[in-house]
Amino acid sequence: MKVALTGDVALDLIAPYFKEAGFDTYVPAGFATWRQELLDKSSALNRFSPDFVFDVTSHDDVLSRDVAGFFDERMRKLASMPYSLSGIKAIVDEFRFFSTSALKKVLAVDADNTLWRGILSEDGRDSLVPCVEFQRGLKALRDRGVVLVLLTKNDPAKRFMRGNMPLQDGDFAVRRINWAPKAGNLVEACRELNIGVDSVVFVDDNPHERAQMAAHLPEVTVAPWCGWGEDAECEARLLLRRLEEYYFCGLGATAEDRLRADSYRASAAARETRRAFASEGDYLKSLRLSVSPRLAKESDLDRLAQMAAKTNQFNATTIRRGREDFAALLADTGKRVYVFETADRFGPQGLVCYIVADLSSGRITDFVMSCRAMGRTLEHFAYCHVARDLGAAPAIDFSPTGKNAPFRDFLVNLKPQMDSFYEER
Repeated sequence: MKVALTGDVALDLIAPYFKEAGFDTYVPAGFATWRQELLDKSSALNRFSPDFVFDVTSHDDVLSRDVAGFFDERMRKLASMPYSLSGIKAIVDEFRFFSTSALKKVLAVDADNTLWRGILSEDGRDSLVPCVEFQRGLKALRDRGVVLVLLTKNDPAKRFMRGNMPLQDGDFAVRRINWAPKAGNLVEACRELNIGVDSVVFVDDNPHERAQMAAHLPEVTVAPWCGWGEDAECEARLLLRRLEEYYFCGLGATAEDRLRADSYRASAAARETRRAFASEGDYLKSLRLSVSPRLAKESDLDRLAQMAAKTNQFNATTIRRGREDFAALLADTGKRVYVFETADRFGPQGLVCYIVADLSSGRITDFVMSCRAMGRTLEHFAYCHVARDLGAAPAIDFSPTGKNAPFRDFLVNLKPQMDSFYEER
């Protein structure tokens, strides 16, 4: 990755630390010259063709609060570079998060020396020292809709979370506790959750495990590890702030966000009951699936925009509409926006599907369903509901992508009347 550094400080003293972290680094010839170099197509900066232009001073305010001894007045006076060694390292770490920033859904986390200090198989459960601040932060992220997955190389027969820990077993939607490679375990967990691995952030204290995950699943975002040192609570707050700001910002804004973690956990519980049934149909009947179809209203705009931005697998065209776009659709008498809220015997899932129909052409232009609703026949119910409302079986606009194969499979088997296990309420 190529990064060009900017900022009115002595960048030559900071650049080596970016290079040591593995970044191909460019430093302009003088203070503020990067602006001129950007405008000059023949400049050294443009020939370097950086992936990022990063102002090293852009996070001074927040890092000076997060990192003890961030500034060093001696360096400011002697070298026009105001940072301590720990401050420079914090800037590099901040860039490592900044450069991988993307909206994610799942946080897969290790246990030993991550959720607690110590190794369960060596030190014993009662000797572990929980990283309370970090666990509380993960619990708060879960309550806002982040799906937690536990990936740990340990004896699955051992008991894990102690009663005095903020996190408990039930806070994880999926747990993979064995001695198998974590990349394979994560693929299985994502398959169980109906989520792509590109929706995952992986946190692990072990550099070997981080390197293996990055090598085998490059789509997974492997978070840099910066703790735990002498001040674990401060380091935990720093890591949590970065996880929230760069990967999970904005979650918790809708009711569906707050239901998400519970919904995935309930789905995992439902899958556990699957083994007791002779057929998939008997299993789906046992879930007591229900759906409330209706036309969208203004209070749905945030959720609709969120689904349009995030949903890839069951998305007919991956049109990324924003809140204003949906507001315009609701005001357009030539369009109808249908939404579907669902529940099962384990609890509500909220608004998990929407369809946009163009009345003049009689076509469906948008058909989007959350991955956590897949595999339950909701798509069949939704299509038939719209067909009944329009008085004809509508065609569906479809644009294949590398991720929406589940929608393509649905289209292959599409019929005017399709059976569903959902009951309207």
